Amino acid sequence: MERWKPVAGFMGLMAVALGLLGLFEARGAGPEGAQVVGVYSLPPTPIRALNPHLRQEDVDEALRRGWPVADRPALGSGLFYLGNGRFLGLTDRGPNGDCPGGKFFPLPRFAPVLLPFRLDEATKTIRLEAPLPLRTPGGAPLTGLPNREGEDVPFASAECKEKLPLDPSGVDTEDVAAFPDGRGYLLVEENSPSVLFADARGRVLVRYTPKGVRLPARYPVRDILPEVLALRRNNRGLENLALSGDGKTAWAVLQSPIGSTRDPAFDGSLVARAVRLDVSDPLRARVTGLYLVPFSDPKDYPKPNRPRDMKFSAASWVEGEKILLLERAEGGARIYLVDFSRATNLLDHPKGDSPELDKAGTDYAALGIRLPERRLLLDTWRHPAFDTDKLEGVVLLEDGRTLALADDNDFAITGKEGPSRLWLVRLPEALR
Repeated sequence: MERWKPVAGFMGLMAVALGLLGLFEARGAGPEGAQVVGVYSLPPTPIRALNPHLRQEDVDEALRRGWPVADRPALGSGLFYLGNGRFLGLTDRGPNGDCPGGKFFPLPRFAPVLLPFRLDEATKTIRLEAPLPLRTPGGAPLTGLPNREGEDVPFASAECKEKLPLDPSGVDTEDVAAFPDGRGYLLVEENSPSVLFADARGRVLVRYTPKGVRLPARYPVRDILPEVLALRRNNRGLENLALSGDGKTAWAVLQSPIGSTRDPAFDGSLVARAVRLDVSDPLRARVTGLYLVPFSDPKDYPKPNRPRDMKFSAASWVEGEKILLLERAEGGARIYLVDFSRATNLLDHPKGDSPELDKAGTDYAALGIRLPERRLLLDTWRHPAFDTDKLEGVVLLEDGRTLALADDNDFAITGKEGPSRLWLVRLPEALR
């Protein structure tokens, strides 16, 4: 396979106005000078290329159950840069569509999969390498089915009548990072929600859940994460993961605020929970930090949005305690540089694990709580090349100024979605 050819002119300097983040919005000038320098698409790809354990009968049955096409898989639920022009993509739980009170899974045996790939500059396409489906320690493929009662009810087809069994081992993976020494992968998922460690063969060796969330899974489960994470909204679990360059520290961020949207105080919330972990030994991870991360004002977006519409959908480490965080809502997405170095670690705060901190109108200054500082880098709606707000992957390349963003096309569950894509964006100044 040809080596990835870098886009000409990657190297250079960036001029982004530096602004100190207030409680809910960044101050200072907006991002200027960013340029989209490449857009790449995944060619038609049979779903069995991602999951070799599937049979053709499985695919045929999925098509009968309401999945329109089986050759537009999604690879952008998470994204990691492996270096030397190689990327690592990630699927979520597989093709699924909406049902009253749940989701239908036309291909329930689909295993979430890690997908290494390169970019072909000549054809502007994504070239997949060998897929790595997630498995149990014994080698059995996992599923993406919900774990527990109270989550989405899984149905077999678009008719939303026949229920599927819950799977305590199922994972809805949403972001990924590779350890620098090649020992394996760290992932986050939405179902319970959880942090996972998988070895270099994709076998899940341990899953970390919030305190009190115990699963009879086919691999070890340890409930060490802060209990407050269990209050995540349905289908809005851990969506964002950043792993430090030395592979010792990880940040995992919820997709949305916690609490029921039926409660106005939570419905108006504009903060999400983030947890920091010591993963020096990923089989014995330790929680070392708990934070609140602010969203933008929904009015900053070009289309109408409410606080409940705001999402964080991807993260990536930059340096020190700085990470990239992809925020999105109806109308587009934003990329922020988020700095935790001076933020209040809520593990040291008497009310740190209380959901009262997440309610709208909380006076953080009066409580002695400092939120992370943010710097706005990109508004996608200012660039015509971005015709979707379903972006769920972001990474920073070697030059320190080029971002790669990937979308999640939902496996073309309606038949109208196009192929998975990746955008390269050159910032006017390096971030490191």
